[in-house]
Amino acid sequence: MLASLLAAAAIAAAPAPSGWDGLYTYTHDGGRTAGGSPILVTWRLTLTQDGCELHGEGFQTLETLACSAHPTAEGLEVRFLRYPSPADGNRFGVQVYKSGQPLFVLSRSGRRLLTRWTGFTPDEGATRTPAPFFRKVR
Repeated sequence: MLASLLAAAAIAAAPAPSGWDGLYTYTHDGGRTAGGSPILVTWRLTLTQDGCELHGEGFQTLETLACSAHPTAEGLEVRFLRYPSPADGNRFGVQVYKSGQPLFVLSRSGRRLLTRWTGFTPDEGATRTPAPFFRKVR
């Protein structure tokens, strides 16, 4: 158990792969509720020398996940690492993801940043085909 905790800490502290460090955002627009309220959720991916974090905030959403980032031939694969300590699941106690599970892949096509959803789906209707969801803001 201690070995797995140390390995997880080492992954979390691993620097962002070269050329990928920064802050990325994606805002999902789910339309409006029957009462007219906007259904907006903003996801923020932070890749730094200290690790990787995915944070979502908005309509019925408040979630933070520790993640890990891994270079691939396609681009950068973002994987679930853990829920914030001491939680074993999301705010409802549900373990939606398993440690090491791929969430999505970022890739570049010319000047465009593309996202291919894998284990993480911010919207049930989201395509699995790479599309420009996230954008780098700094």
